[in-house]
Amino acid sequence: MIEISLEEFEDFYKKKINSQFSKIKRATQKLITNIRENLIEIKVCMDHFIKSGESKVDGKAQKSLHFFSDRMRKEIDEIEIPDEDIYYDNVNDLLNSIKKLFPTINEIARKAFPKFQKEVQAEIKELDYITRKLGKKQGILDEFLRKKYTDVREAEELLKKLPKLFSLRDHIEKTRIELDEFENEHEEKKEVQEKLNSELIELEKNQLFKNLEDEEDNLFKLQLKINDEIGFKKALKKLKFELEKGTIHITNIDLNYLKEFLKNPIRMLSNERKDLPKFTSLMVQLRHSLEENKLNLKSETKEKTIEQINSIFDEKKLQANIENYLQVKEKIKGIENKIEEAGLTQKLDDLKNQISKISIKLERIENDKTRKNKDYIRYLSNLKVERETFQNMAEHVLNEPVKIDITFSF
Repeated sequence: MIEISLEEFEDFYKKKINSQFSKIKRATQKLITNIRENLIEIKVCMDHFIKSGESKVDGKAQKSLHFFSDRMRKEIDEIEIPDEDIYYDNVNDLLNSIKKLFPTINEIARKAFPKFQKEVQAEIKELDYITRKLGKKQGILDEFLRKKYTDVREAEELLKKLPKLFSLRDHIEKTRIELDEFENEHEEKKEVQEKLNSELIELEKNQLFKNLEDEEDNLFKLQLKINDEIGFKKALKKLKFELEKGTIHITNIDLNYLKEFLKNPIRMLSNERKDLPKFTSLMVQLRHSLEENKLNLKSETKEKTIEQINSIFDEKKLQANIENYLQVKEKIKGIENKIEEAGLTQKLDDLKNQISKISIKLERIENDKTRKNKDYIRYLSNLKVERETFQNMAEHVLNEPVKIDITFSF
């Protein structure tokens, strides 16, 4: 088995196929040398044009003659002739350049020859002879490539797949670096998040926040009690519906108060005086409507609602709960003022804002990590497949198993 690094494979493989197909390579080199000689002959022919024209052609024609010679030299100099590295692609490029040279020569000659054609007839014939020779040799090389160079060309094609292996390795290395960077950034941001959360927990342990939490808990419990005591919204909604519809008529009832009460009963009760005159009036009218069965509610609902209203009047718990509710709200307001004066509110808001921002950044980094990791796995998979295919093709050419060692910089 041939085991070789990716970096060394190209030079190794070139030497192998150059040796394996040495006869064809030498034959190709010989044909290229013939073409090179012909091109040199054309440049020498240009010297003959200039030398002959110096004594035969007038000043204006001399300028055209030099232009023709310079253009011809320039066109030939631009043709790339393979030297030691003979491969199908650069030989084919040479052929294409030669093919393009002929119409270029004809075009240059068509414009320049009329100005000095009679004076340099021998040189024109010399150039025609050389270009015809060049055409024949170009044809021979073209036919040789098509008929004799097929196996060599297929062997050389493998080298075109080599850059993909390098590219995939580069992608893997770059992606691995980016993954590590994301991981480091994630760890840094995670540490910052944990520090901020610790600061937030410590801040929230402040007695003022503890007092605020306790009072807010008391307020919530009172809200539950109040809502439980006035848990007959169905009857109130029915009363409102019948009043709006006009099916029942009750004097001195405040329909706007009823509507607002249904939206937010605790707020409406809190805004009243201690004896709750509007609420009391509403309860009397509701109870009266129920006792006269004006609302057409189920007996069970009706009796339960009357019972709840009587309990409100008899036990006076609602008024006490409303009073407690207002007192707790005042306590909460006082604690909030103290928190504000101590600068704790701003500090709390700043911490929560920083935690929110760092959480968003962490989510973005995690998404980037996931995406980049998918790329990394895909590149590794592609490299595995491409290397396997490449090794099989190399084995087919070299008639020996091949293993390409690919190392990474991480």
